[in-house]
Amino acid sequence: MRKDTLYQKIVDYLKGKIASGELKIGDAIYSENLLCERFGVSRTSVRKAVRLMIEENLLESRQGKGTFIRGSGQGVIHNAVCLLNHWARVLRLDVTDQYYTDIIYSSENAARERGLNFQIFSRVVNAQEEAVAMMKALAVDGLLIDAYYQDYFDDLSFLRKVSPNLVIVDGNPQETDLPVVAADAEKGFLMILKNVVRRDRPVAFLYHEQTTQARWQRDCFLKAASRLGIQADLLDYGRNVSFDTFVGLRNCRADHYPLIFHALEGWLKPNHLGGAIICCRDYEAVKTLGVLRKCNYRVPGDFAVTGFGNFLFGTMTQPSLTTVKIDPRELGDTSVAMLFQIIQGTSKQRRILLEPGFLKREST
Repeated sequence: MRKDTLYQKIVDYLKGKIASGELKIGDAIYSENLLCERFGVSRTSVRKAVRLMIEENLLESRQGKGTFIRGSGQGVIHNAVCLLNHWARVLRLDVTDQYYTDIIYSSENAARERGLNFQIFSRVVNAQEEAVAMMKALAVDGLLIDAYYQDYFDDLSFLRKVSPNLVIVDGNPQETDLPVVAADAEKGFLMILKNVVRRDRPVAFLYHEQTTQARWQRDCFLKAASRLGIQADLLDYGRNVSFDTFVGLRNCRADHYPLIFHALEGWLKPNHLGGAIICCRDYEAVKTLGVLRKCNYRVPGDFAVTGFGNFLFGTMTQPSLTTVKIDPRELGDTSVAMLFQIIQGTSKQRRILLEPGFLKREST
């Protein structure tokens, strides 16, 4: 056999093992000694085959550790792709809010540590066919799906046409059959209710019914409240939104947060003084602080206010915001780990709920 074809037989052999699934992404390839013995060749031929597959992005060499599987055996580079809802996210990204960027950066780091390339596909799509058509050219092996896509599509399983391996990041596990990584919101609200709520005073939960994440927060809050025997009023600040909601509200111009103001206006009564307003996210909580200030209520003297998420700007409010701590870096790390296991065929988990923390500050 000609020497210049020996290495190609080794390449074909390794590609076949990868394509069959015997060798998976992240696995170390067979030792040089084993390949030399199997094919009756020198180390030169083995190393030439490995070098060729590294150039094709099918293998990668890690100094001091060995050579590992990176590709599918069919010339496709493996990628973990984080899908971001560009329109909604950009509206909320500023220098005081690192929550979403921390998810992105931790996802990228976790992907690269596992030898996966990382890409970001940032787009708003209005139809399933449009999404599939735009993403087909990515040639990916796994998708990390931003939970905001749950607000756009009732069922995200159509993305299996792009990749069979999917994980929703920071999503609502109650409204999908796909694997989800999210915070254990029920435990978070239990912490709030145990540490903030006075049992003899009213409690309100402020949220927005139209977003899937807020519905997850609402359901978890209700479960936590039920476990503690606490009754609460649900205040949906997105209810009956119309043009008149904005132009017909009393003090709308002075308030700056007409929807939050409208939701709280009927609840802020003298007999509710000393009560707690628990918000589904820090965004709503910060706006609630503004509404109460403009209505001449004291926090926490008249009302206690809490958020959820631990966004950085919660430390900059007056008073500083009590909240549930969610680690966005852990969300990114865990999502990539789950996706990696799914790609390897070693995971059957449908959801992972991360432990929250409790940060008691001046607003309670």
